[in-house]
Amino acid sequence: MGMTILHADDSSAVRRWVAAQFQHSGIQVVSAADGNAALQVLRESHCDLLLTDLEMPHLDGLQLAAAVRELPMYRFLPVLILSTRRPNEVEPERRLGVTGWIVKPTDPEHLRRWVRRSLPF
Repeated sequence: MGMTILHADDSSAVRRWVAAQFQHSGIQVVSAADGNAALQVLRESHCDLLLTDLEMPHLDGLQLAAAVRELPMYRFLPVLILSTRRPNEVEPERRLGVTGWIVKPTDPEHLRRWVRRSLPF
C-alpha cells in the first residue's frame, strides 16, 4: 500500500504544484483548502504525513498541527510546514509538534527529500 500525504493550503496553485511533484512517485496527495477541511479529511481517512501552509483562513498551519496532536491516531503524524515565512519568524512555543519547515519558494527535489525523510516507511 502506498503512502498518503494530506496537503493543506488555501492556494489552489500551490495545491496543484505539490500534487504534481508526487504524481509518479507512488505517494498519493489529498488536498484541503484550509485547516478545518484538513481536520475533516483526517477524521475520515488515513494519512501518513501532513504538509501544511502556515497562513490559512479559519485555522492556520500551527493551529492545525496542534489540533492533529489531539487526535489519538495522529499524535505522532509527521507535520511539515510549507510557508513563505521562516521558522524563526514564529514564536518557538507555536512550533511545537512540527517535524520540519520548508520555506517557499522551494526546489521540487528539496520538497520531495523532506517528504521522503519524514514519511514513516
